[in-house]
Amino acid sequence: MDLVEMFDYYWYQKADPRISSLPLMQSPITLPVILFSYLYFVLKCGPKFMKDRKPYNLKTFIKWYNIFQIISNAIIVQQFISAGWFTEITVFCEPADYSNTPKNMKIVYILWFVLITKIVDLFETGVFVLRKKNRQISFLHLYHHVSTPLLVWSVIRYVPVAPASFPMLVNCAVHVIMYSYYLLSSFGEKWQRILNPIKPLITITQMVQFIVLIAYSIQAFMPNCNQLKPTTVLGILDLIINFVLFYSFYKSTYTKPARKVE
Repeated sequence: MDLVEMFDYYWYQKADPRISSLPLMQSPITLPVILFSYLYFVLKCGPKFMKDRKPYNLKTFIKWYNIFQIISNAIIVQQFISAGWFTEITVFCEPADYSNTPKNMKIVYILWFVLITKIVDLFETGVFVLRKKNRQISFLHLYHHVSTPLLVWSVIRYVPVAPASFPMLVNCAVHVIMYSYYLLSSFGEKWQRILNPIKPLITITQMVQFIVLIAYSIQAFMPNCNQLKPTTVLGILDLIINFVLFYSFYKSTYTKPARKVE
C-alpha cells in the first residue's frame, strides 16, 4: 500500500460517513492549520506585537467570554442528557451504534459543537498574550489547548458515537464549574479573595475528571466490548499526560514545601 492508498484508506474509508459534510471535517489540514496559527501567534507573533505596547484591559471581553463558555458548555451537557445519557445510554460499555437514527445523529452534531467550543477556547491564550500575562502560558496550558481539539476532531471523524461522547459530557460539566469560577473572579479583588479557598478545588476537580475518564475508557478493552481500540488508547494516553501535568501544577502552586527540621 503506497502513501496515497494509505491516506485514502485512513482519511476517507475509515472515517464515519455521517460527518463528511460537516465544516472542519472535510479537509485533513484545516484544524492543523488553525492550531499552527494559534501556536505561531502565542509563541512568536503575539509577544513580538506586544513587546513595546502596554497590556490591553479586555475585562469586558473576558466577562462575556466566560458567560459564553458557561452557557455553551451547559447546553452541551443538557443536550447529551436529552439524547439519552443516564437513561437509555449507560456508562457500562455501551455498544457503539453507527446508524442514522435521530438520537445517534444528535450525538454526532453535539460532538461537532464540542469541537467548535474547543477551538473557541484558543482565544483564551490570545487574551493572555494581549494582557501580557505570559506566565499563564505554560506547557500545560498549550498542551491542553492543542491536544484537546485534536482528540475531539479524531473522535468525531472516526467514532462519533454515544460511548465516545461521555468524556465530552464530563469535560463540559467541569468547564461549567471552572468558567463560573472565572466569571466571578473577573468582578474584582473582593470576589477573588472570597473565591481564593476554592481555587485549588478547581484543579482537584480537573484531576478527578481525568481519573474517572481513564477508568471509563479502560472498559473498552473488556471482552465483548465493540468500542474502537486505537482511539481509546490515544484518549487514555492524553488523559494520563493531562493528569501528570495538572498534578505537577497543583503540587507546585498549592502545596507548601515542608519546613526543614533543625
